[in-house]
Amino acid sequence: MTVSNVLLTGGNGFIAVHILLLLLKHGHNVTTTVRSESKTTHLRKTFPEATESGQLKFAIIQDMTAPGAFDQVFKDNAFDSVLHTSSPLVFGVEDPEKDILQPAIKGTTEILKSTKEHGSKVKRVIITSSFAALANSSVDSTKHVYSEKDWNPITYEYAVQNPEVAYFASKALAEKAAWDFVEKEKLQFDLVTICPTMVYGPALQELQFYQIFNGQNNDLKGNGVWLWVDVRDVAEAHVAALEKPEAGGKRFLLAEGNFNVGQVANYIWEHYPERAKAKGIPRSTQFSGYPPEGVYSADTSASRDILGIKYTKN
Repeated sequence: MTVSNVLLTGGNGFIAVHILLLLLKHGHNVTTTVRSESKTTHLRKTFPEATESGQLKFAIIQDMTAPGAFDQVFKDNAFDSVLHTSSPLVFGVEDPEKDILQPAIKGTTEILKSTKEHGSKVKRVIITSSFAALANSSVDSTKHVYSEKDWNPITYEYAVQNPEVAYFASKALAEKAAWDFVEKEKLQFDLVTICPTMVYGPALQELQFYQIFNGQNNDLKGNGVWLWVDVRDVAEAHVAALEKPEAGGKRFLLAEGNFNVGQVANYIWEHYPERAKAKGIPRSTQFSGYPPEGVYSADTSASRDILGIKYTKN
């Protein structure tokens, strides 16, 4: 394994902090972007030795959609690889185009443009995409086996008019924009995209979410995504994609197996009944289990065979 200089965008995100942890453990030098100086505080406390030694550095980019937003960080550093994890996740979208579609697409294309123009040493760009970029409501959900060959067929025009699908559309359209850019431009680097299903696991970032666990959310319903993956496996996939030459030019679908939110509630009631009762945690219902007709599955052979992911977390 060769130690490299890595640019990691959105370093204070749920997935990104786990990626950062692995990168530092593997000895890589990391510059991570955040939106403000205050966003560095938790990371400095979490990784004090790396910060003090200079192994971990920070770059402030307030608006990653602005033209040339990443230019300066490339001019100031000689990166070997880029991991772009930053993307908007907005609840209660009012303007799909302004709030989520344009930020996701432009954030992706801007970092690719800056890498092309100013990242002469960069050999690989890895982008965190999503199962949302593959999901297709028109296929038979009871029989379909998703793989890297699948693409969400949603259009930009449809997403603009339908806020409820804006997030799914943003991931699909941003990833497509990345592959289109690579296909059209003469580049010194290759591209890898990582497409995790619903991501769960321990939170290392500053903000944590407890609505279900503290009784604030008593309306236990499924989210319509029946596949999951551990955040630590997602981080491992990103770092493996950086370190393994054979990963270049490929997409990777990540999934541990099937999952529904009712299983979480049942587990808490089974192992911590007094806490569950005290917090008013809802029990599993027909709305939080699997649909009676069945659910889709995933072929994760590429991530296992090429990236070496074992999906052993529990």
